[in-house]
Amino acid sequence: MQSPRTLRIAASACLVALLGSAIAGCDTPRVADSLHPRLTDPSKRHPITVVAETATLDVAIGSLPKGSEARAYVETTRFVRNYGYEGRGDLTIAVPSGSRHRASARLGQINLAAHRAGVPSNRVRIVQKPGGLDTITLSYDRIAAIGPTCGQWGSDITRNPDNLPYENWGCASQRNLAAMTANPTDLMFPANERARGSETRASDAKNFKEGVGKSVNGGGGGGGGAPK
Repeated sequence: MQSPRTLRIAASACLVALLGSAIAGCDTPRVADSLHPRLTDPSKRHPITVVAETATLDVAIGSLPKGSEARAYVETTRFVRNYGYEGRGDLTIAVPSGSRHRASARLGQINLAAHRAGVPSNRVRIVQKPGGLDTITLSYDRIAAIGPTCGQWGSDITRNPDNLPYENWGCASQRNLAAMTANPTDLMFPANERARGSETRASDAKNFKEGVGKSVNGGGGGGGGAPK
């Protein structure tokens, strides 16, 4: 029969072993170090895809009701203006073969909208497409930012033993950023630096030398120089 002292020593040894196992378990990460940044950074977990795509608009040929005629004009004007902002290559106008004469009025309206939007005539290309269609198709190539698909709520976010952001965290922000980006190439690489405007360069340099615009204490953007 073991003595009480021996039992106490054995119990202490077991307790030390259990504590050591617990500490070792805390030191061992549940998620690999190489995977952790991708799960905590929304830009990596929910990336924005930049792709090349073709924007198109179908414009009906022939006379339209008054409301539809105005709507067609607004849509055409918006389309050619967007081409000026984001278009790559030519603005293509596809007219059904055999309907060139019937489509001349609508084609003239499209050319006028392009001219008012500042589209050079050498960037407008008129081609033929298979007949039997009653629409003129406008198209141009562009670079588009495609946001991630959100709504991943398959896991229980109240139980998080890994202490990681839930699956859908940051997805909506990434999707909104993709939708608001005016120039998707800015997501790929920074824009080239442009020369500074020269309209106010001389006056700005003069004001800087004379201290115009500095406050009395040297901070902020107040007016005048030192008090008299």
